[in-house]
Amino acid sequence: MRLHFKSLLATIIVFAAPTLALGEEVLVWSDEFDGTTVDTNNWEFMIGDGSDYGLTGWGNNELQYYTSRSDNVFVADGLLNIVARQENFGGRNYTSARLRTLNKAEFLYGRIEARIKLPSTPGIWPAFWMLPTNSPYGGWAASGEMDIMESVNFADRIYGTIHYGGNWPNNVFTGGERENGIDYGADFHVYTLEWTPQFLRWYIDGSPFYTRVPSNWFSTAAPGDPDAPFDVPFHLLLNVAVGGNFPGNPNGDSVFPQTMQVDWVRWYQNFDTPDQDPFPNASTPHPIPGVVEAENYDSGGPAIAYFDCDASNNGGDFRAAESVDIEASTENGFNIGWICEDEWVEYTVDVAAAGSYQFSARVASDASGGSFRIEMDGTDVSGDLSFPGTGGWQNWVTVTADVELDAGVQVMRFANRSIGEYNLNWFEFVQNTVECTKGDMNDDGSLNGADIEAFASTVIDPGSASAIAACAADVDDSGDVDATADLAGFVALLLN
Repeated sequence: MRLHFKSLLATIIVFAAPTLALGEEVLVWSDEFDGTTVDTNNWEFMIGDGSDYGLTGWGNNELQYYTSRSDNVFVADGLLNIVARQENFGGRNYTSARLRTLNKAEFLYGRIEARIKLPSTPGIWPAFWMLPTNSPYGGWAASGEMDIMESVNFADRIYGTIHYGGNWPNNVFTGGERENGIDYGADFHVYTLEWTPQFLRWYIDGSPFYTRVPSNWFSTAAPGDPDAPFDVPFHLLLNVAVGGNFPGNPNGDSVFPQTMQVDWVRWYQNFDTPDQDPFPNASTPHPIPGVVEAENYDSGGPAIAYFDCDASNNGGDFRAAESVDIEASTENGFNIGWICEDEWVEYTVDVAAAGSYQFSARVASDASGGSFRIEMDGTDVSGDLSFPGTGGWQNWVTVTADVELDAGVQVMRFANRSIGEYNLNWFEFVQNTVECTKGDMNDDGSLNGADIEAFASTVIDPGSASAIAACAADVDDSGDVDATADLAGFVALLLN
């Protein structure tokens, strides 16, 4: 993980931190607003109507003039207050404030959150969001934007959004929202973005409501980089806009002044990656040939051993503390269920011998069917495998394909390739029968010097031999290559 420490506070925290347990987070930057003024070591005031930044109306036809006056922004009683007022100032009819941490605090990845009480009236637009520090992929939005929290008009709905793609007007965005009957202007709530190389996930008060993964975004400036544009340092912004394209303008029912109060802003990072180990026995990979139960995916947690599209374990019948959805299966044991777009799970396996295997997967889907593929150490070995709806979530069918596997310990990934949901019960690998001529290591129809060299290599390292070579070297048909019995048989074949 690349880390960019731009503030003295972050540097002190990092170097003062004790030795960390695996997966432990560290607070690398924060503002608790415990003083009496805005800390300009942390924040820069952005001033005006946007024209000084090449964004008249701040790019959204907004109505406010941002200031650094105490009428619009102040710290008191442990809170940052950003106040939007209806008044003539700087040629505008409204004033407010906008702060950013550019060149003061910017980082790559982490958990970013703030505890905020929102304003609520027609035409108001509070936001807690992030922009790239250096915009290496080009202008907005080719270099990205991450909106951790936005609310427009009445504070009854929260938006989480990313902007990406090309430079305006070729930009695109995707976003999620939560509307659950809560007035987010009545009290403080914690708004969080979890930002990793594998996913972006939005939370309110610890409850997730939206997730995106790299296949959901892109930058036209970096078509070969699946992580772009969200793989560079970003900085924070806090502001309250008035009017504009998103909320519309204030009307006769609007009430001013309006205040957004911020209790604290915190940025955490994870300096150690949890180990990924086989489950249930951390020292024993799943043997291949053999059956692997779907629920026995590796330990290590989200983004390490699996990605699940929501943070809860729907079903909750096994490994309930983890996000992978597991329920009891009608075929005994458990199955992974509710498999949705972009999900994956990984299994550490030990392939006994290289060669051709028949792969089988037991799946079920009510109506939509699905598709998936199998990867070994990041390489697709199966291609996309599809199946139709099975007429019920526990109406199981078996999908099969021939795959070529290398020998040894490796990580197998089951990667969903469809949008429709389905269930997964187990996998099985059975080595395909290999026909060979004993002693003919290279299967060229004759025994010669090349076969002697290949036989010696196979005896020394049978696990790396091809299926045909392993078969040919097993002269006595014992099922194993033996340096004594098979060597004697091989010499006899050569002499004959």
